[in-house]
Amino acid sequence: MSLFSKLKTSGIWQTIEVVVMVIAQFVYIAIMARVLSKPDFGLMAIANSFVVFGYIFAESGMGAAIIQKKLITNRHINAALQGGFLFGIVLFLIFFSISAIIAKFFLQPVLEILIKVISVNFIIQSVSSVSLGKLQKEFKFKEKSIVTTFSILISYTIGILLGLYGYGVWSLVVATLLFSILKTIGFFYFAKIKLLNRIYIKEWKELFSFGFGIVLLKLNNYVSSNGIILVLGKIFNPDLLGVFERTFKIKTLPSTYIGSILDTIMFPAMSEIQTDNEKLFKIYQHSLGVVNTVLIPTALYLIYFSEEIVLILLGKDWLEAVVPLQIMFVVLPFSSSVRMADSVLRAKGLVYKNAWRKFMYVIVLILSSAYGAYKYGFIGAALGVTFSFLFNYITMLFLVRKVFNKSVLEIFLKPILDGLKLATILIIILLLTNKILNITTSILFFLVSSIVLGIIVSFLVWKKPSFFGVYLYETIQRYNKKNDSKFEESEGN
Repeated sequence: MSLFSKLKTSGIWQTIEVVVMVIAQFVYIAIMARVLSKPDFGLMAIANSFVVFGYIFAESGMGAAIIQKKLITNRHINAALQGGFLFGIVLFLIFFSISAIIAKFFLQPVLEILIKVISVNFIIQSVSSVSLGKLQKEFKFKEKSIVTTFSILISYTIGILLGLYGYGVWSLVVATLLFSILKTIGFFYFAKIKLLNRIYIKEWKELFSFGFGIVLLKLNNYVSSNGIILVLGKIFNPDLLGVFERTFKIKTLPSTYIGSILDTIMFPAMSEIQTDNEKLFKIYQHSLGVVNTVLIPTALYLIYFSEEIVLILLGKDWLEAVVPLQIMFVVLPFSSSVRMADSVLRAKGLVYKNAWRKFMYVIVLILSSAYGAYKYGFIGAALGVTFSFLFNYITMLFLVRKVFNKSVLEIFLKPILDGLKLATILIIILLLTNKILNITTSILFFLVSSIVLGIIVSFLVWKKPSFFGVYLYETIQRYNKKNDSKFEESEGN
C-alpha cells in the first residue's frame, strides 16, 4: 500500500474518531457545567495537573519511540512495556505518598484522596501508550478509532449519570479512570503484543535515547497546559480557577482535535520518509496549508459568537468567560500549526532542539500569564496565554525554516493566504447579515448561521472545492478515488 493510501484510510478513521470526540466533549462539558459546581472543576483541574505530570514519566516516550524507530522487534515492544510498567508503579507510590503535602499546599483537604485515586492512571497509561504506538506505526487507525470512540462514549455517560446523582467531583474522576481503562484494554487487544518472559534492557535503552527527548517535550507541553493551572491555582480561588479551566478547555478543543487528525497520522507517515527532505517539506507545507485554511476562518467565527458558545456550553452563570475566550481564540490557528511542526521535528529525530525551544516558550507562558493574572485578573491571564502562543509560533517557524532551508514565503506566507481569504469573506457575510436583518446576536442566530454555513460549505466542497484554495482543493481531489493513481505516480517521482 502506498503512503498516500495509508494516509487516506487513516485520515478517514481519525476524522470519524475526532468528530465523535468533539461532539461527545461538547455534550459532556455542557451537561457537567450545569450539574457540577465551579469549585468541582477547579479541584479536578489541580488534581489532574499533578497526575498528567506523572503520565509523562509513566509513558517515558515509548509510544513515540516505537513509531519513529525504523526497525522494531517484539523485544523492543516488550522492553517498552516493562520499562513503562515499572515507571508507572514507582510514580503511583510517589504521588500516593505526597498527596497530603499537595493538599496542604493548596489548602484543599479533598485533594489528598483525589490524587491518591487518580494516580492509579499512571500504571494504566504506561501500558496504553506502548500498544497505541504499535497501532499507529502499523497504521491501524480503524481499530484505534473504534476503541477510542466506544471508550469515550461509555466513560462520559457514566460520568454524567454520577454527576446527576450528586457525586460531584468524583463523577469527573470516575469518567477519567474509566476512559483510560477501556482504552488500554482495547488498544492492547488490537495491538496483538506477544509477551515474552525476559527483561530486555538493551532494547529499552535504544528506545529511551529517543524517548527521553519526548519526555522533555511533554514536560514543556505539560507546563503549557496543566502547569499553568497550578500556577494560577495560587492566584485564583477555586471558583475563578474553575472558570479559567473551562475557558481554556473550550479554547483548545478545536485546535486539539483538528490538529490531532493531522498530527496523529502524519507523524508515522513522516517517520517513514524522514530522510527525504524535499518530500517531507511538501507534506508539511500542504498539511499546514490545510490546517490554516480551516482554522483561520473558524477562529474568526468562534470569536464572533463567543458569548453564544459560552451560553450553550456553560450557561448564563459563566458569562465572565466570554472576553477571555475571545482573546484566546485569536491564536487558535497557531496552536495546530505548531503541532504540525512538532511532527516534522520528531520524525527527523530533532527532539532535543525542539525541547529547548519549547522550554523558552514555557518560561514566557508562565511569566506572562502569572503576571497578567496577578495584575489584571482573568483577562490578564488570557492575554498572557495569547502572547506566549504567538511567541511559540514564531520561534517554531525559525526552527522549521532552518531544518528545511526554505524562505519565509514558503514556510509562513503561502500556507496562510487561503485561510485569510476565507476569513475575510466570512466576516463580510456575518456583518452584512447582521446589518440587513438587524439581528441582535443570539443563540438562535448562532445556530441558524452555523446550519446555513454548514450547508453552503458542503455544497461548495461538492460542486466547487477550488473555492477553498489550493491546499484544501488538492486534498479533496486526492481523496477522490479516480485521482489516487495519478497522485501515487507523483509520489514516486
